[in-house]
Amino acid sequence: GIITQYSPVITGEINVGFLDDNQMWSVIIVLIYESGLEVVSMIQKNISTFDVQRGDVVVQDSTTGLVCFTCIFVEGSQSLGCSIEYLCTRTEYDGQLNITRPLGSQNVTKCIDGIYVCDYNISFHDIEHDGVISNQPAY
Repeated sequence: GIITQYSPVITGEINVGFLDDNQMWSVIIVLIYESGLEVVSMIQKNISTFDVQRGDVVVQDSTTGLVCFTCIFVEGSQSLGCSIEYLCTRTEYDGQLNITRPLGSQNVTKCIDGIYVCDYNISFHDIEHDGVISNQPAY
């Protein structure tokens, strides 16, 4: 039916409590008529409690294997940096690169030589304020 009158039951912020660090949360918000008979709308949002919000990889020179990794952090992050793990899917050649960052810096980049041409599985991890690398990938 058509909504002729809208009276929200909940207004303002919805407090979901305290969320654990280094987790990816999926929240589904369902809006229904006050009668409870019909669903007006469903919204699904992902909430990340990781400090690394995105990671980028750029091949600068494929002949020398020069690759640059960039970690982009959420505003206000207290992490010391990020750790990048990469694994070649064909040869199982793997590596890890840690990038430290100046506190308050929004992103950091580090380039390395000698990355073999391959299809890689790449994951970006937080390096927490205490130096611990998160087990779960942020990105």
